[in-house]
Amino acid sequence: MDYALCEAAQHNMEGITRAITFYDINCQYNKHLRVRVDRSQFLEMVLELTIIPGIGLWHVHGHQDSCYVQYASNFIEGIGRIDGEIMETLWACLNLISPAAWGMSSPHRKECLDYQMNDSNFCKMIHMKRTLCHKFKQAKNGIAESEKAFQRLNEAAPADSKTEWLASERIAQLSRINNPAAMDVYEINIKKAPSKKEIKLRLLEEGNAQNAAPARRSVATWISMGLAIEEAQIALLIEVQRIGRRSTETQRLDITQQRDHLQGQIDGFTQSALTHLGEGFDADDDPDDLNLDILDDLDDDPADFSKTSDTWTNSPELTVIPLPSNLGMSLREGQANDALHNLRIHLQAKSQALKTQAWSQVTSVQQAVSLHASIYTKTRKQMMQLEPGQDQLQKYKPLLCEQLKISTAIGDPNARGQQNESLAWFWSVKVDLGSSDHSWNEEFYRVHWLRAKSLRDRWKEEQLVVESEMDWTCNFFLQKAAQWIERMGESSANRLRGHACYSGRQSQMYLLLAQDAQAAFQDLKRIQIDDSDE
Repeated sequence: MDYALCEAAQHNMEGITRAITFYDINCQYNKHLRVRVDRSQFLEMVLELTIIPGIGLWHVHGHQDSCYVQYASNFIEGIGRIDGEIMETLWACLNLISPAAWGMSSPHRKECLDYQMNDSNFCKMIHMKRTLCHKFKQAKNGIAESEKAFQRLNEAAPADSKTEWLASERIAQLSRINNPAAMDVYEINIKKAPSKKEIKLRLLEEGNAQNAAPARRSVATWISMGLAIEEAQIALLIEVQRIGRRSTETQRLDITQQRDHLQGQIDGFTQSALTHLGEGFDADDDPDDLNLDILDDLDDDPADFSKTSDTWTNSPELTVIPLPSNLGMSLREGQANDALHNLRIHLQAKSQALKTQAWSQVTSVQQAVSLHASIYTKTRKQMMQLEPGQDQLQKYKPLLCEQLKISTAIGDPNARGQQNESLAWFWSVKVDLGSSDHSWNEEFYRVHWLRAKSLRDRWKEEQLVVESEMDWTCNFFLQKAAQWIERMGESSANRLRGHACYSGRQSQMYLLLAQDAQAAFQDLKRIQIDDSDE
């Protein structure tokens, strides 16, 4: 691979100081390329040549998420709109002869494949005029649509924010060679709200720092255990309602085992309550808090949840566990933060699953959305009983069913029809109240603005590239025609009439291809100019 790249970088490269390479694993291959070349006595590469690594769009989605913005062609300046794949695009034409090649010997198979590829290349050449005309129209339409999408975002963006975003984009593009991570400006970069585990760790550390009694220091762990039991109750109740009464023996056995395990956790938690709360404690819970009516509206198919289910009053999923009113607020906030964060993650996952029509994954993600929405609803109801402050009331708002629908602003930032669409409140809730970090909504807006600008820029570059390809195509045909005319003269001088006739026919073919291409390109550009004047 190193040898092939070094040899290609020395062929007709006079005056070229910038090259873009595409390789399936360029994120790793390009890291120490210069080191390998310098250490080898057989490899040589011009020092002035800057190589920009890229990964084809067909392969980059199989890499880590960070590889997309760092190596995808969508974010490489001057490249236009290409997929970066070469060999994969040739498989379709080889599929025509692959069955016939199975029984061939190796030399026969090689000749057959060479003939097929030569014919494919010849067909590409004679159809180049039609291909470039189609690409030119695509580029013009792409510029118009991407410009409108970008202008909608640009008009609403504050001037100081746009200046900051442009500066960050410029720095990222200049730094991408030595530091690919600089391209992460095109990704969401925001600090997540403190989770339940983080708050639990903080409470434990505070208890140890204050030299509290061991029983008192374990209160945070005990409350966290209670919150986990509540979440398990909600998950089990959703599962019971989903399968209904008409369940199989395997499903009933699984539910029974889950209930037995959950009941054991509840018994152990209740016994521990005597240590932390003393005898005669009162729980702050109410059986009505486990009401999951929201599920019927959350699921895309309400028939999945039966109105009748095999649940009795004393089922462990309906058992009220004793949680104190005066100790659970901070952990309740962590529980709500976890639920909202999981909602954001699963809604984005559902958007991607719908785009790929992975219906089994859609159902699985929808069940997760229903679970975390129910957990948040119950958690917020408990928090309201603990007399939250004004900041908490503003942050943790009621969750409505219509707010859990898929937003194209999340799944496809460049899709059309988003002019009047806004994100639900839990996308814009401030995730770090102790600092001046951007809200989710501001962060999404920044990323959407940068990606919309990148899309518009790539389409503009694509038009320039296609126009240059039009000129190169015509020049190639004329140059080939001149070559065959020269060969025809040499054949005539040597009295090789057959060679001269063949050369004359070839020169005439290339001349006609050049004239046809020039006429088509000029007519296409003239039509585009007339449309723009109107």
